[in-house]
Amino acid sequence: MERSVFGFFTALLCAICLIAGGQAFRKKRFGLAVLLWLNAFTNLVNSIHAFYMTLF
Repeated sequence: MERSVFGFFTALLCAICLIAGGQAFRKKRFGLAVLLWLNAFTNLVNSIHAFYMTLF
């Protein structure tokens, strides 16, 4: 249960980072957009790890 809650939270953060990165990219803040998209990728990896308890 604890792992699935952590996985849901990181998946939610992944979605927020993707949306915020898209908005930053549209405002031509490319460095911030890349940073947010890298954070979204990290959150995606963490949520997969939390749900399936394995990385790859």
